Amino acid sequence: MTRTVSDRVRLLTASLDAFHREDVGTFMAMYHDDAVHEFPFAPDGMPTRVEGREAIEAWMRTVPDLLTLDGGMHDLRIHEGADTLTAEWSSTGHFADGTPAAISYVAVVTFEGDLVVRYRDYINPLDLRPAFPARH
Repeated sequence: MTRTVSDRVRLLTASLDAFHREDVGTFMAMYHDDAVHEFPFAPDGMPTRVEGREAIEAWMRTVPDLLTLDGGMHDLRIHEGADTLTAEWSSTGHFADGTPAAISYVAVVTFEGDLVVRYRDYINPLDLRPAFPARH
């Protein structure tokens, strides 16, 4: 039996690739207007929940000021369920201060039809320390 790549997997892969190129507009094309993007383990200074496509886009447009992922996306693995994709990968690049970045991700992405309605972004907060230093 030959397994084909679903439209949802292609959409998520293309969207993540666009994000790594700082093409936020293309990345945002996967979101439903009422989508929610969550960062359950966000460090201080980063939102834990962003509601609505416009608000998600506004947040995502701030990321290039903090982090450039010019080293690319590595070891992308996507696991497909009925309405959910689970993706894991790593990215490399640098923070705004020039510090090298190596970031691990796991994302649980829920679709309604062809659009993302919930994106749970389990980015490793320890990897983000240069962008969000601890406040004492």
